[in-house]
Amino acid sequence: MLKMTVSRLLSAIPVLLLVSIVAFTLLRLAPGDPALLSVGLEAPPEALAKARADMHLDDSILVQYWTWLTDMLRGDLGTSYSDKAPVTEAISDRLGVTMQLALMALALIVVIGIPLGVVSALRANGFVDQVIRVVSLAGISVPNFVIGLFLVLAFGWWFPGVLPYQGFVPLDESVSESLKSTLLPAIALAAPQIGLVARLTRSSMLEVLNQEYVSAARAMGVSERVIIWKDTLRNALLPVVTVLGVQTGFLLGGSVVVESVFGIPGLGRLLVESFAIRDYPITIGVMMFVAVVFVFVNIVVDLLYGVINPRIRVGYASGKE
Repeated sequence: MLKMTVSRLLSAIPVLLLVSIVAFTLLRLAPGDPALLSVGLEAPPEALAKARADMHLDDSILVQYWTWLTDMLRGDLGTSYSDKAPVTEAISDRLGVTMQLALMALALIVVIGIPLGVVSALRANGFVDQVIRVVSLAGISVPNFVIGLFLVLAFGWWFPGVLPYQGFVPLDESVSESLKSTLLPAIALAAPQIGLVARLTRSSMLEVLNQEYVSAARAMGVSERVIIWKDTLRNALLPVVTVLGVQTGFLLGGSVVVESVFGIPGLGRLLVESFAIRDYPITIGVMMFVAVVFVFVNIVVDLLYGVINPRIRVGYASGKE
């Protein structure tokens, strides 16, 4: 397991380096002058020149990238152009909101998607299976911002007062109200992924149910409950865990539109706001944070393979993987 962990961590370094190069370059090539936006269109040339010097915009892009990279490796993501506050402070202020939203969405995906897939596989080609497959396909096909707008309309116009459809209540103020304020955006964020997980769980379960060891277990009189929930589901979860790991990263990045629809002050909304005013330090800081989380989650998923299927862990220990 240690060899597997070290291997995954080392492979993450070039990935993050490439992400930082692409993100930094694209931001610098984007149209717009952050210095001009900072001092205003009517500012004299001297003020504009000073702002550009303070932001190091007159340096070459290689010098700018190297300066930013060395500072980032020391834990300094820079200072916001707009409010002059540290980028790490801006991210930490919004992180809790996005994490709460993403974790609630992930819980909905696991609690609803996997059981739906199992039931669909056990009732394959029946009426229940057909209904679940149609609903899953509908969930995958509809973008989360459309679902979000529908929920805003439903609970803002048709069922007012049932659940809040705008704003956010921090956990330290009221746990129940905080969970209520993130329930609708979590549903909008999770709905397409629930359909994907349900369909993947169904196909994976059907494949495992057709294996010879399942038939042998039934012939030996093993309980159907044990076969389904202990043996079959455990082996069928490997591809599902992979998708869940990828989805966790996308839940952080995919919350951009959902947070804007529901007025949630999270990282996604911060990314949109900072890019609109060309606040490069915050924009690339949020992008790199999401990239690090994405890579870290996928490393955790790889390690979970060894827990779910010990043969993978044994293969790494013997040098076969």
